[in-house]
Amino acid sequence: MADESKRRPGQLRTLIILIVAAGALIVGIAGMATREPSHEYEDIQGVGDMREIFGGVRQLDDRLGEDDAPVQMQVFLDAQSATYRDQFLDTIPALVNGPVRDGRLKLLYRNRSLTRNATELSFYGIEAAAKQGYAWQFAYLMFRNQDLAEEQRLDEDFLSRLAESIEYLDLDQWKKDYEQGLEEGSAMTASLQEQDQIAIDLKIRDAPAAVVNGAKGTEIVQDGPDLAQLEAAMGEVQ
Repeated sequence: MADESKRRPGQLRTLIILIVAAGALIVGIAGMATREPSHEYEDIQGVGDMREIFGGVRQLDDRLGEDDAPVQMQVFLDAQSATYRDQFLDTIPALVNGPVRDGRLKLLYRNRSLTRNATELSFYGIEAAAKQGYAWQFAYLMFRNQDLAEEQRLDEDFLSRLAESIEYLDLDQWKKDYEQGLEEGSAMTASLQEQDQIAIDLKIRDAPAAVVNGAKGTEIVQDGPDLAQLEAAMGEVQ
C-alpha cells in the first residue's frame, strides 16, 4: 500500500503533462483550420480572369481553338512590350469568348520582338508553356503583369511564378523546357527565329498585327487593329 502511494504523485504529474500536451495539440489543429491560406504569389494579377477566358478552349502548342475552324488568325505579339499590351487585352479575350469558342476561328501565337533580338526571356516562357498547351494563358499573365515584372525584375524566378499560377501546368516540366530552350543552339531558339522571319517576310511592322486566312484569301491587318478591324478581316476571308 505504501509503495502505491509513492507512485501516485508521479502518475499525477504525468497525467497533467499529457492533458496539457493534448490541449496544445487541439489548439494547434484549430489554428491550422482557421488560419488564412498562404498566397505566396498573390501579387500576380489576372489569374482568375485567365481561367475564365481560356478555360475549356482546345489548345495544342501555339494553337488556340478547333483545328478545323474555317478562319485562322496568326497574331504577332511582344509580351514584354507595353505597345502590345492594351491591344492584346482589348481584343484576344473577346475573340476567345466569341468566334474561337463557337468554332469559327483558331488563333496562332507568334512571338515578335520590338527589339533587334528575335528572342526575349518571356518568349521562352511562352514557348515552354506551349509544349503543355498553355501558351495563351502564360502570355495573358505576362501582359497583365508587365508592370510587376518591371518592378520586381523579369527573370526566371518571375516567369516561374507566372507558370505556377497556371492550374494543371507541370511546373517542373516547364522549368526543364525553359532551361533547355535557353541553351545555345536550342530548337526553341530556332523556332523563335523562324517566327520572327515569318513577320519579316510578311512585312509586319513594329506594332500589333494579325494575318487572317480563310477560304476567300488572306487579310493582313497592322498597326494595332482593334476588335472591329479583326472581325471585319474575318468576314472578308471566310
